[in-house]
Amino acid sequence: MKIKFVIIACFVLIFSINIKAQNDADEFDEFENIENTDTSITEQDTEENEFSTDEFESDDEFSLDDASDEFDNSVTDTEPMSYDRLYWAIAVLLYTILAGIFVRYNATRKLRGLFLMVGLVILGFYRGGPGVISSFQNSYLLAIGVKVNWQAIVLFLGLIPVTYLFGKVFCGWVCYLGAIQEFIHIDKVKLFQSERAQKTMKWIRIVATIAVIVQLTFTHIILWNKIGPFKVAINLFSSNLIGYVLLGIVLVSSVFIYRPFCKIICPVGLLHGLISKIPGASVLDINTSCAGCKTCSTSCQINAITRDGDTSKLDNEECIRCGDCIDDCKIKSISIYKKNKHHKNKIILKGIKKLKL
Repeated sequence: MKIKFVIIACFVLIFSINIKAQNDADEFDEFENIENTDTSITEQDTEENEFSTDEFESDDEFSLDDASDEFDNSVTDTEPMSYDRLYWAIAVLLYTILAGIFVRYNATRKLRGLFLMVGLVILGFYRGGPGVISSFQNSYLLAIGVKVNWQAIVLFLGLIPVTYLFGKVFCGWVCYLGAIQEFIHIDKVKLFQSERAQKTMKWIRIVATIAVIVQLTFTHIILWNKIGPFKVAINLFSSNLIGYVLLGIVLVSSVFIYRPFCKIICPVGLLHGLISKIPGASVLDINTSCAGCKTCSTSCQINAITRDGDTSKLDNEECIRCGDCIDDCKIKSISIYKKNKHHKNKIILKGIKKLKL
């Protein structure tokens, strides 16, 4: 089944390249027409435009201004209001809610691969990505008093209540960043599976998130948009060497490690994982039929469930709600609950005995 998705993704990529090439040709023809008819542009203005525009800004609906540099956080009151970014953010949130409903039922859980493929095609290749990481950074900039386009924060903030109600289903079912990594991963390769490896990768992600926050605090500039490897993958172009290098690292590591970017770098997954600590949040837990076997830990590719001796440990902060453990459990002991004194966000699975970590 996974091979079929990879083949489809290859055809989609080729189709997207053709569309993008045609669009670039149309834009070039239009530019030449404008250049031939407009003789009032000076050489100095041309140089300024060359360095003030960004080849990616029209592709990301969360760039602060479709007609300006994506690093320019200023928002003018005279420019016309466009709700395009808002509509896309709402559509993504509704799509995530639908995924959150589907993961609860056996028949519809099988559609996760299709959900990821649609996310990759529409949100990735077609739209150029609703930048959830950019949305997080814009949300932080707004929190520290930087004036940003309010539509840029809708996706990240909207995912907070959705994650509270359904878990990190956006990561497991919708995110095109995760889909790219998942489709090229080889299932038979098992690297960094231990609990210690998971803790190490999480600490690296914490450090990376703190570094991003510190950088935003002092510079008020979203640098990630210039070097983000997935934007390079979608646009097939980078304005600098760093983007190509990071893309190569992500693609190669994704073959051998399941979703390495999600587990080592992504700040959104880290922050949304903390929602599982809130009382009433959606969490996975076991019922009294659990036999303490290792089926769930074997099926969990993201390693939210790790095996330590004769016990398994479940960490809902890392769970992307793929539903694989629910499907593979033959005695159906894993279910979705609301976090309370009986259902924790971190538990030990050892028969019917559940211990808080």
